[in-house]
Amino acid sequence: MITLEQMKDAMNAGANVLSEDGAVLGSMGQLYVDDATGEPSWVTVATHTAGNPESFAPLRGATLDGQDVRLPFPHSKVYESPKMSQDGHLSPEEEQHLLRYYGLMPASDETALLSSPSGDRMSRDDTVAGRAGSPDRRSDEFVGRAADDDDVSMTRSEEELRVGTELRETERVRLVKRVVTEDVTMTVQIRREELVVERVPVKDGAPLYDDGAGTFSKAERERLYSAVETAFNGDVVEMVLYEEKPRVEVDVVPIERVRISREAHTHDETVTGQVRKEVIETERIEL
Repeated sequence: MITLEQMKDAMNAGANVLSEDGAVLGSMGQLYVDDATGEPSWVTVATHTAGNPESFAPLRGATLDGQDVRLPFPHSKVYESPKMSQDGHLSPEEEQHLLRYYGLMPASDETALLSSPSGDRMSRDDTVAGRAGSPDRRSDEFVGRAADDDDVSMTRSEEELRVGTELRETERVRLVKRVVTEDVTMTVQIRREELVVERVPVKDGAPLYDDGAGTFSKAERERLYSAVETAFNGDVVEMVLYEEKPRVEVDVVPIERVRISREAHTHDETVTGQVRKEVIETERIEL
């Protein structure tokens, strides 16, 4: 049998409730203890969606599976169990209805339960997970119900999504200069000298430079006399020819200056999150 301390440890650890085959029925909800013995008797299981009441399951025959609680009932048995009001107590009629459903109440026990003078036989243990109360007495300070007042109230809570920003490094940038070699083709005009032989015939024995229109200058006369003296002597005249050759030189010249700076840009980004909220509904239970 699972003790009260073991159940408290399991609830504080966020344990689940398992079916007899080990399937998860849901998270453990509230723990109900016997007012007379103080032993854990019932546990609620969140087997339904938000807004629906939790299912009650008896701890008779239950065992611990690690931190989880394994029930000796199949999955469908707990899911289809009668839903009771979770006001902190199980009345004798409610407990009788649940025990009859789970097949745990012989006929003799049904008569004894109805004649029990203790009134509300099962009460919720509010000492688990920071809830104030006593496991062996009825909790008249349970939230939403006063002992001597017919007014019933309940606090509904919901989660709110808070979105902020944080500064994180995305990338690091640095300027690196490297040398890249590429081929450059250019067109250059080249000049060169060529030898041109011009033959001018001498007419009527006239000298080479005498066109009959004037007299010789002193220089022309000396050149003429020199040519006459060297005639038929096989003289050689040399002339040097020149041409241009392309010359390639490389000069390093500044082309541009590169600098980096930072600018902050703002854009809108949609963030999606899930929040939970409680829904309060009323149910009528036929006794």
